[in-house]
Amino acid sequence: MAEKSILEAANQNGFVAQKIVGDTMLSIIDDIDFSNISSSAICAALNNAKKFKDRQAQNDNAYNGDDNGGGDDTPSPSPTSIVIEDSIEDSNGNSYQVFIDVDEVSKRTHISKNELIELCSGTSTSVSIPSDLTDLNKFITVSQGTANIAKKLSKRKILPPETRAYFLKRAQEYAYLWLKGEVQLSEEIRQIVKRQGKRSDLKAANDNKKTKRKTARMDDVLRELRTKKEVLAQDYGIGYTQASQLARLTDELVEKELDYAKKHNETLSRKHALSFLNQPPDLTDEEKAEMDTTGTGMETETITETGVKVKKPKFKFETIRSTIPFEQRKKRKLKHKMPYCHLFACAMSDGYYLEQHGFECVLANERDPNIAEYCALMYPKAEVLDKDFRVRYDELAEKFKKKQCQLLVITPPCQTFCPQKPKGWRDDDRLTLVIDIIRFIKETRPKHIILENARDFFSFSLPLVENLTTHPIAEELQKILNGRTIGDYLQDELTAGDLGYHLNFAIEDACFYGSSQSRVRSIMLASTEGVWEWPCAEKFAKSLWETIGHLPSLEAGEDSGIPYHKASPLHNDKAINEQIIEALAHTSTGRCPIDNAPKYQLPGFGFYGAKGARKFWDKPSNTIDTGNGSVVGLRTIHPGRLRKDGTYSDARPLTLLEVFLVNGLENYEVPDKFKNNERFVRKLMGEIFLPKLCERISLEIPVGDEEWEETDNASE
Repeated sequence: MAEKSILEAANQNGFVAQKIVGDTMLSIIDDIDFSNISSSAICAALNNAKKFKDRQAQNDNAYNGDDNGGGDDTPSPSPTSIVIEDSIEDSNGNSYQVFIDVDEVSKRTHISKNELIELCSGTSTSVSIPSDLTDLNKFITVSQGTANIAKKLSKRKILPPETRAYFLKRAQEYAYLWLKGEVQLSEEIRQIVKRQGKRSDLKAANDNKKTKRKTARMDDVLRELRTKKEVLAQDYGIGYTQASQLARLTDELVEKELDYAKKHNETLSRKHALSFLNQPPDLTDEEKAEMDTTGTGMETETITETGVKVKKPKFKFETIRSTIPFEQRKKRKLKHKMPYCHLFACAMSDGYYLEQHGFECVLANERDPNIAEYCALMYPKAEVLDKDFRVRYDELAEKFKKKQCQLLVITPPCQTFCPQKPKGWRDDDRLTLVIDIIRFIKETRPKHIILENARDFFSFSLPLVENLTTHPIAEELQKILNGRTIGDYLQDELTAGDLGYHLNFAIEDACFYGSSQSRVRSIMLASTEGVWEWPCAEKFAKSLWETIGHLPSLEAGEDSGIPYHKASPLHNDKAINEQIIEALAHTSTGRCPIDNAPKYQLPGFGFYGAKGARKFWDKPSNTIDTGNGSVVGLRTIHPGRLRKDGTYSDARPLTLLEVFLVNGLENYEVPDKFKNNERFVRKLMGEIFLPKLCERISLEIPVGDEEWEETDNASE
């Protein structure tokens, strides 16, 4: 059968699906194993046709008439469960029917049938919002509760994908109504008059000596003179902080949130809706037209220090990609060793797998003497120079030429280019390192270059309208860039004159390149030998379970006996340590302690971002940062395993071994001198260039196929 016909059937109800798919297919449909069909659209078509066939059979069997006379032709009630029919759209905008078996869903999710019927009974985003405060509060409570139930159902993997998609649609609809109700509430909150406390002179309000005051009632006066905080608590039942959030909510933000949720298959939330307030304002049609005609990729951005809106350039590029999977590359090895130099080396872990492919680090530089010593112990063949790159500049350039380095790996500090910049970043001397890097490249002329930094590195710029006279370091970079982005600057400098580098820019997530960690980085590949293609990505991201799921459970203070798989206590105070363990034991996989019952909540755990949150098993780990050993770090806690008593195991951050594995460092050994300095090693692990990503990049280096040979060694 033509796939086009089946795809058409996927968007129709059961009757039309039958007509398109055909009676022949319906006759064998019961024998089809849907799990082996890759196309979701085809599955949907066959499912619809099958359900239509089943309903026909039920109707035929439901006839209760008496052929011998005396009976009527009214079918008896069907003994089967209630099936709710509705339509949803897939990510491509195609609409198709879904059938919700209430009995089956109730049995699998333990949610009552009445609740499911009510949830599925239908709603509309155009429902009128109550104006009466009592009705409004009830409307908000009911909509929020129903949205949460639908959200949970949309994440229950025990349900079929089309059923989960249906409940996600319901969750979005009810959450939209909930937020619209809160917008109505916010309008009332904004009208509450602020007072700086009660009046103390209230005698006249109840002075019986004055006739005109005789009827005054003290309660009415006190009610009228309440502070805003008292009004919120007594009339609305909310605190001042929650009221402040509600007061910022607008119809425009809710509409943006609904649009975002539909595009990204997410549910709506007030917190995310308010986050749009911190984003640059939308461009007008005139500004968009100007962008299109100039081709500069300008975005509107507010400069916080001056409050002036300026156009900030955004670097545009197109990544040139390889189509050859890593499986066909991983046994490659250079016939002749390629010496390379690593600037700003940190732990030099990016080169962990390179030696087996014929790359040899012979020269490195790291500012911190302790890290430089660590590198020297890890890579004894490399000459590691400590101190600032600019202090050792001449020596590094001379040694680079003497050692005939062909590859230059550059991983400069990224703090000044991250969204959350350190205080005083305009006066940080790391800001202008890119200028010295370009100077070093022009002097040493490496054949191949890898430059890695934060996600926003290429688009970083310092607009000329910003007055930086009081920040000489930032002013120097501003003059060099002259309105350009760093990406433009690199491109202009490295392709000009006789340098002749072929540049390839990429901003990619490492979880698609062999590591079970979501770490998005900006990387520039440059070569004089031709275009250095970006490696072929995996089809699916690597989950955390694939990497550390084989390791045994471990509680805080325990040691499994496996090297580096040891969990330290969570707090020096024994009582606090036990309190934290108990709270985390009641925190399920992927959740924060703030989601627990009040008894198992702790200050600082989950109340800001994802602090103290557990990781997910079925997703890549979030970025391993320098605080990966902290119990209140950003989602640093082990995902945990569900115990029979309903609690979760592994109430602790990842062990050092687990951090190594998530970073892609298999069979990793810390130098003896640093084995007892776990804090130091964890800090290094949060700053590395992931080795499996670097390996895949290096195996695409443009040296010609004749320079490679096949070997049995492979990292995976």
